[in-house]
Amino acid sequence: MKEGFLKGRIPFALDDSGYHRFSERNSVFSRVGWDESLPAFGRRIWEREKEMVGRKGYSRVGYAANAASWIVHDHWVSRLSHEASEPQPEFLTQVSSALPRYESDDPRLNTDRIKRLGQVFGACDIGVASIDEQRRFVYSHDRSGKQINLPEEIEYVIVILIQMDYLALMTSPRLPASITKGNAYSRAAFAADCLAETISNLGYQAIPSVNSIGLSVPLAVLAGLGEFGRNGLLIHPKFGQSVRIAKVFTDIPLIPDSPTSFGVADFCRVCRKCAKSCPSRSIPDGEPTWESPSSSRSNNDGVYKWYVNAETCYEFWTRNSTDCSNCIRACPFTKPPGIAHEIVRFFIRNFRFLNRLWVKLDDIMGYGKIAEPDKFWKSKAYLDKKIVH
Repeated sequence: MKEGFLKGRIPFALDDSGYHRFSERNSVFSRVGWDESLPAFGRRIWEREKEMVGRKGYSRVGYAANAASWIVHDHWVSRLSHEASEPQPEFLTQVSSALPRYESDDPRLNTDRIKRLGQVFGACDIGVASIDEQRRFVYSHDRSGKQINLPEEIEYVIVILIQMDYLALMTSPRLPASITKGNAYSRAAFAADCLAETISNLGYQAIPSVNSIGLSVPLAVLAGLGEFGRNGLLIHPKFGQSVRIAKVFTDIPLIPDSPTSFGVADFCRVCRKCAKSCPSRSIPDGEPTWESPSSSRSNNDGVYKWYVNAETCYEFWTRNSTDCSNCIRACPFTKPPGIAHEIVRFFIRNFRFLNRLWVKLDDIMGYGKIAEPDKFWKSKAYLDKKIVH
């Protein structure tokens, strides 16, 4: 039975007969370490650094900054897992044990305070979703193959969005785009852990996560933070695809947000700019489907969506010796703030028969084209001109 998980114009439906909880062990980033059938098995993203240094956009300074951008995330990765609910060493916690449990019968007040704190900790937007009893979007197993069983009391997930630097993204697939992505993941780790620690200090369960524990994009959609794009990533109504996602799973009483629809599905059907910009042709050009066209175990059938070929995508990353954000760069929703862009989004939301016109105008205006790396390194001039905020 195909179940419309969300009603309306959002292409988010599940086929209960074909959908199963996904194992993080089957993600391409995990398979590269154990699955010999993977074409890029055993290959590191950064393995060609030495031969890439000196090419335009691949400087020695860029690689140093890229490695540094991940430092907070990678140092705290042990905290960002389903095992974070287990007792932690004393130096990893600042629990206010002298204070009694915070009791509140006002979930709305809890939600408002949590969202405000999320902004203080670095979120550009934040939402709340309920976790259904089947825990459809919680991984079945982690990367090591260990089964994930969240405590039964966990009913909510707080979804945190961290904004990336627009000008850096425009240089993809070169290093500045990778730097802002790594930096966003480090800030996401910081924000999620701070928010989880706050909730723990109040006497409730809180498990922080960035990419682990659950599928970030569907949880963000359920939390009212955007819609699925053709490339499988989240499209936010204001920030487009220039965001990274973190989560906090918790049992503190909260009010879930409602999913939103602002025309992404219909727009993606006619746009296809992300598919055209993909150097590995990993993004499909046709209609959404219920099953992945490939037999890759890194895709999970039973969801009505566009299925991206994660294997060929990752293989390009190893050749490029840095990750790739070409699809994010090309997306017409990825724009800096501005009245003109807000007007276009209004028309996309309300007058969808004009979508092809907006795609053509996006091309005419030169949006989505690769930017020279020098523009990133000299970005102060662009900040002064209010091109980036």
